[in-house]
Amino acid sequence: MVLRAFAFLLIFNSVFSHGEEAVRIRSDFPGGNIKIVQNEGSTIRLEPDLRGDRPWFYWCLEAKALTPGKVTFIFPEKVAGHKNGAIGPQGPAISEDSGKTWEWMGADKVVENTFSFEFSKPGETIRLAVTIPYTTEDLDKFLSTQKGNPFLKVSNLTKSRNGREVELLTIGDRGESKEPVLVTARHHAAETMASFVVEGILEEAMDEESEAGEKFRERHVLFCVPITDKDGVEEGDQGKNRKPHDHNRDYTDEPIYPEVRAIQQLHTKERFVYALDVHCPTLVMADHQVMYFVGAKIHPPKNFEKVTAFAKEIKSRLPEGAPVGPLVWLRDEVKISPKNSRWFAFRNGMMMSATLEVPFAPKGRKADVESCRAYGRAILKAFVATPFEEIGPAQAAGSDN
Repeated sequence: MVLRAFAFLLIFNSVFSHGEEAVRIRSDFPGGNIKIVQNEGSTIRLEPDLRGDRPWFYWCLEAKALTPGKVTFIFPEKVAGHKNGAIGPQGPAISEDSGKTWEWMGADKVVENTFSFEFSKPGETIRLAVTIPYTTEDLDKFLSTQKGNPFLKVSNLTKSRNGREVELLTIGDRGESKEPVLVTARHHAAETMASFVVEGILEEAMDEESEAGEKFRERHVLFCVPITDKDGVEEGDQGKNRKPHDHNRDYTDEPIYPEVRAIQQLHTKERFVYALDVHCPTLVMADHQVMYFVGAKIHPPKNFEKVTAFAKEIKSRLPEGAPVGPLVWLRDEVKISPKNSRWFAFRNGMMMSATLEVPFAPKGRKADVESCRAYGRAILKAFVATPFEEIGPAQAAGSDN
């Protein structure tokens, strides 16, 4: 009897080691994205699900153990043209509580394009992702912490192509003497860390006890579209480089995305004076492991000088462990282009327009949720301290170019 049981265990383990899957993989949840190439035994070969779009690196999955043991996850050697391009400098993000909390697994757990996890028992479930996910559920959780805040108004900007509500957040009262400021994020669905930075900006702007928040509200009213590509975020798309073009290439006279059209219409109504679009850059490129500004150099007038002064104020307020920067990489663009910050740069009445790129998780730097919120708070404080008007006036009011 004992020999028979022992023989059965040998056969069982042999099957799971060489044929049957030891872990069940799924991505049918908000923000989920994975393409299973092979799932046999303790080895799983995976790659980002591009869904017909150009190569990029976003993936997010749930793994449930059918049997205990070590499982190795293998991604392609090259993703989006970069070696080991589906695993960032701090390794993948991992959650052991169904996505409620996340941490970086660590670069020491990664060997080139692979990493492993030891499942202790059948039924153990983890979530893994290339970045810390951020979906509407996370936005709702953040807004619930601000319930009752007298300075915050939550409304709907528009509906997405697939019928989802796209939130518009307003902080402060819109008075004639106040300058309207626009902050946007997630034009590219996969750029999740930008959302936590935006949460920090919002926190500081509506903080009743913050001196910077009070000064901001005295002079400005903040409009924020926290999730621009709502469908892409919820459905787990790459977002960037979507065909025929993504949300941040849609700022034309005839945009194809309802969210972009609604942002343009909001500008027609509010006449923004400042526009800041928050992104994340490429995952593994060495020169993209810093915080930096991009945009048009001479539009609005003296935009380079204004953004440089803004960047200096941010840098002086960033907490220890923050990414290097922000650096200022604005370009001499003389023609309008269909990107958010470039489109706003050419609007009459603009004081400053720029895109801020915040890296996903640079090696040796703090890239957790609370740190990113702290960076956002520093950005709002820096905005209040930057002497934009002393550097140069806004473009003359009038009809847009």
